[in-house]
Amino acid sequence: MPQSAKLFSDRLNHCLDETGAPASIRERAVILGKMTDISKQLAFSLLEGHQIPAKDTIEKIATEFEVDPEWLSGEK
Repeated sequence: MPQSAKLFSDRLNHCLDETGAPASIRERAVILGKMTDISKQLAFSLLEGHQIPAKDTIEKIATEFEVDPEWLSGEK
């Protein structure tokens, strides 16, 4: 697993923690999918740290959670 994908996953999960999302990865994938209009499969993969999304998806997620896209992606 790429380190940057793990960092993205950690930060994404932190954002969900801040919103009071349930701890269950399956529930988080559903919530993330609905919030950002991505598939549950992609959401699950992102939450597990298996991949980093495309830049436009990072920006969409960052906007939804009101965080800096560069922070979320691990560039900062």
